[in-house]
Amino acid sequence: MVRRPPRSARRELVPHPAQAMWASAVIGLAAPAAAIAPAGVLVSATAASPVTGLDLTGVGAAGLVGVLAAGLSGSLLPRVWRALRHRTQRMPYGGAGDPRLLAEALVDRLRQAGPAEALASVVATLHDGLGVTGVAVEVTDGLPGPLECGDVGPDPRRIPLVWHGELVGSLLIGPRGPRRFALAHDRVLAALAPYAADAAHAVRVSADLRRSRERVLAAREEERRRIRRDLHDGLGQTLSTMAMTINMARITLQDSAKADSLLADLRTGMDAVAGDIRRLVYGLRPPALDDLGLEGAIRALAGEGPPATRVTVSGDLAGLPSAVETAVYRIVQEALTNVRRHARAGAAEVEVEVTRTGTVRVRISDDGAGLPPAARAGVGTTSMRERAAEFGGTCAITSRTGGGTVVEALIPLPVDARQHV
Repeated sequence: MVRRPPRSARRELVPHPAQAMWASAVIGLAAPAAAIAPAGVLVSATAASPVTGLDLTGVGAAGLVGVLAAGLSGSLLPRVWRALRHRTQRMPYGGAGDPRLLAEALVDRLRQAGPAEALASVVATLHDGLGVTGVAVEVTDGLPGPLECGDVGPDPRRIPLVWHGELVGSLLIGPRGPRRFALAHDRVLAALAPYAADAAHAVRVSADLRRSRERVLAAREEERRRIRRDLHDGLGQTLSTMAMTINMARITLQDSAKADSLLADLRTGMDAVAGDIRRLVYGLRPPALDDLGLEGAIRALAGEGPPATRVTVSGDLAGLPSAVETAVYRIVQEALTNVRRHARAGAAEVEVEVTRTGTVRVRISDDGAGLPPAARAGVGTTSMRERAAEFGGTCAITSRTGGGTVVEALIPLPVDARQHV
């Protein structure tokens, strides 16, 4: 009498439908091998089956294969099924991996990047993960043009980027590359689009701060020009008129020595006040910029004294904002002053270039003694760095190979001025 296992045990031996499908496939593949075995060949087995408890002695090859396949369906086939399912899910993404791994790698890159670099990282990751011809991001009021990786083509797929209910830009997706499926697009986009929206919002905030700083600088420069004009045309003219009146009084009061002495002291004091006003007016904005323009003013600085200084200008300097003109002029002025005072140079060179990327490059070099070993930043060098930093630029002072000093400043132009360039 054969004892049947309990009903619960019988349910545990029933494989999952997918597992049963793979078990049937294995049995189907094993059956031909069993069919070609000699009919008289028997498998000697003296041990009882651990699965069914039946004695397998004298069972043929086909029967043994069937028993083994049924037994393996409960242990080996689930692992095979999971591996095949994982590989099938990875197939649409190619070698780039699944969206979860892409997101983890992107987070690590975003932690060490600024707003613009973060957005570039998102675009590059989307391009690699989607396997398309190109990916681009258009930031609303954030960048002068789209940030693109690859070629999105003439008719890209456009996806809005929304940050907390606010439209911050658009994501442009080019056509699919070879051996890629649309499923990969939706999965990767769902995982990485929020990062693109965050990066686009950060770029917008950075652009707003830059524009605000540019407006402050422009307003400050315009206010300086107004004060300079008022001081020169108002108070300066008044003092000049008073000085002439005092001179006339001195002429008419030559008989009184005491009055003449008092008027002479008054005239000396007025001359000192007029000199202070002239220095104040000159400090607000150099008059040479209005009289000669930036290029002419720089050439005038170069011709003020030794050493012989060559001036090279590339690009159009006429359309630069007044604040940028003042910063460039002051940097050149301070650098040439240091050359004449400390360099003991035989020749110097001033190069001013407006690049196609919207940056003013200023370079002043000489063939003098170079920087001392323990050089400290003075008031002049600190002022040059601060003037460049006001625009988000840099100013580096280094020793030149072969002797001499190089001052190089990079001043980014405001967004509105770049269109002119």
